[in-house]
Amino acid sequence: MQVNRFFSPPAAEPIAEKQAVGKYILGGLLWAAAGFLAAKASVLGTLSPFGIAYGAAVKKNDAPAAIIGAMIGYIAFAPPGFVKYVLAMLLLAGLRWQNGLFSRIPKPGAAAGALAVPSAVLLAVTNGTIYDSLLAVSEVLLAGCASYFFARTLNAFQCGVENLRQADLFSFVITLSIAVLALVPFSFFQISLGRILAGTAILLSARLAQEAGGAVAGIIGGLTAGIFGGQAFLMGSYGFGGLLAGVFGRLGRFPCAAVFLLINIFALLIVHPADIAPYLAELFFSALFFLLTPQSTVSKLQACFSKGDSGEACRRLLRNRMDSMSGALREVADTTRQVNQEMARLHRGDPSSVYSCAADKVCRSCREKSVCWQERYGDTCSAMNHAMDLLRSQESITEEAFPMWFQEYCTRTAELADRMSLYYKEYVEREALRRKVDQVRGVVTDQFEGMALMIDAMGVEMEHMVSRDTRTEGKVREYLRKKKAPAGEICCMLDADGCMRLEFDLPAQKRPRLEDIQSTADLSEICEHPFDLPFCRTSPDGRSVTMTYTEKAVYSIKWGASQLGNGDARLCGDSYSYVDGRGGRVNFILSDGMGSGRNAAVDSAMTADLLGRLIEAGVSMDAALRLVNSALLVKTGEESLSTIDITGIDLYTGKAEFYKAGAAPTFLRKGKKSGYVESCSLPVGILSTVNFERNAATLREGDWIVMVTDGATAGGADWLLRELERFEGDNPKELSQRLAMGAREHRTDGHEDDITVIAILLERAE
Repeated sequence: MQVNRFFSPPAAEPIAEKQAVGKYILGGLLWAAAGFLAAKASVLGTLSPFGIAYGAAVKKNDAPAAIIGAMIGYIAFAPPGFVKYVLAMLLLAGLRWQNGLFSRIPKPGAAAGALAVPSAVLLAVTNGTIYDSLLAVSEVLLAGCASYFFARTLNAFQCGVENLRQADLFSFVITLSIAVLALVPFSFFQISLGRILAGTAILLSARLAQEAGGAVAGIIGGLTAGIFGGQAFLMGSYGFGGLLAGVFGRLGRFPCAAVFLLINIFALLIVHPADIAPYLAELFFSALFFLLTPQSTVSKLQACFSKGDSGEACRRLLRNRMDSMSGALREVADTTRQVNQEMARLHRGDPSSVYSCAADKVCRSCREKSVCWQERYGDTCSAMNHAMDLLRSQESITEEAFPMWFQEYCTRTAELADRMSLYYKEYVEREALRRKVDQVRGVVTDQFEGMALMIDAMGVEMEHMVSRDTRTEGKVREYLRKKKAPAGEICCMLDADGCMRLEFDLPAQKRPRLEDIQSTADLSEICEHPFDLPFCRTSPDGRSVTMTYTEKAVYSIKWGASQLGNGDARLCGDSYSYVDGRGGRVNFILSDGMGSGRNAAVDSAMTADLLGRLIEAGVSMDAALRLVNSALLVKTGEESLSTIDITGIDLYTGKAEFYKAGAAPTFLRKGKKSGYVESCSLPVGILSTVNFERNAATLREGDWIVMVTDGATAGGADWLLRELERFEGDNPKELSQRLAMGAREHRTDGHEDDITVIAILLERAE
């Protein structure tokens, strides 16, 4: 059959070419828009290097649009020193034009170098101070770090969401934080797009990674949307809300969103901003977008959080990436701390400015000013200093605050006293605000260090898992098939000490076919490792059960606790918790709140509960300490502090580790000899930077550990050592009761305090 060529359909090539051109133009507009927004993001109100970092991070074909968009953004938004950024963008464009040269320079180096040149020229021309130089160096480092995270995120998403690794997710979190930083100023009816994005990201992280993910996302979201966005209270509400949303994230999306909303609404009621409606709208929009996120997207992200890599090369590469990321976060923390210290030094107020400003305002129009400030300058300064001394103690003064001889020749003493009182009140308010800002900056720095410690701990834990025993996994799969309980994913891992951990998923309806005692005996024989009874965790939808078998430990523990409250208080100000790590390690946490009664109970309960949840989620001790310390610092405007006493026991080796922050001594009995471990560190909630004081001891069967609060040692420690040596039983509860009652009897100073005693006995496992 022949076809008339005059009536044939048009060729497909022109249509395809038009589609390609349209797609290219649309892509260019998107890259330019992203660059435009990156130029808007700023830190400390003056540092805006993110447009330059973005221009260096994108691929070659997308660079022209990204650079043009960022340059337009710098010109449109005109941040402080925007000419420097425009020159840096032009220099970066020149570097990218020389493709051979650019390919030999790492992208972070290109971003840092492009910004360093105009910054150095500007410092030389303006005779910049040490503070200006320090700020410029910080900005250059920030540009390099941001470029690395941008490039890593872009590469990861071009490979597909399903191929994301944990290191890629961390880079994406940093990139998302910068996006929030850029979008916070953009609002619709005072509703911030940046805070909506931050809230949605926190909820997704809490749903996907539970407590750890919600806490980290909340801290970062509060840091970007709150601190740098001008609403400092969001750091506490987002961080605490993200942590609790992660706790309830296992139950589904609605409980996760509901808890996050309740915590933040409660925080809004406490802070009570001038216009609460926009904040409420932002919270509800965040929850709505979270609930409307397609399940397919959530499933893909869930796979990114849960999948692992057993290859040695992949494990080493991931550890290197984690080290690089934690190092970058530490550099940011160190740089932030240095800048804050310099800013605090430069911006510290001077009380003498109070009477200087008052005199300038009142005396400028006085006809007798030449007499006071020229002929009798020394007498006038002496009178002013005398009035300032009274002002510091009284907060306001009248004309009687000036010496009588000064009142005789000064005709405006009443007006001068009023002005000094007004300016002193403003000075006190500024100093209080400055101290609060310094505290918040310290908390921000602590959060960076806490995140770096969390990443380090994850890397150490990953390296501790040495190999995956696929042969044993096959045996386990065959055993489960015979039991008519086919498993999904089976993971059998050996750590550096040769201890095995077996984990697999079963359909919930098949779970009754595996009886705990019999299956433990069978799997112990198959794997040639003795297992403890399994730990079972049901999925949020109730369709599957994850069973975890850990190798049976050499030791087991018995413990008991006793508490005696202050006679005048209804609540005990001490709190304790027990955390079973399900990996051969147990932790006891004891916290003593400041004072006694309700406030002390709230502080200690919050400290013990948050520490327990973070440690149970796998967060390292140091990182957990930083996060809890920050939570106490921003919990309320009032003083809030607690001691922390943690005893961690490795049931495989008998090694006990003691972590203390302002805590009372911990008593030991090894054989028939007793002693104690004490600490000189500060409690949490006082300073922005706090560290544990560590000690360790190796115990054997029959050894005792006794943890106490300071109420038990008010009458001294010698009697307690004697009682511990005399005790012949093996009942920890009996020992704790005896020591608690003895502590009350031995206190002779007439005061009362809360008393808590935890007794722990190490035994040989059966």
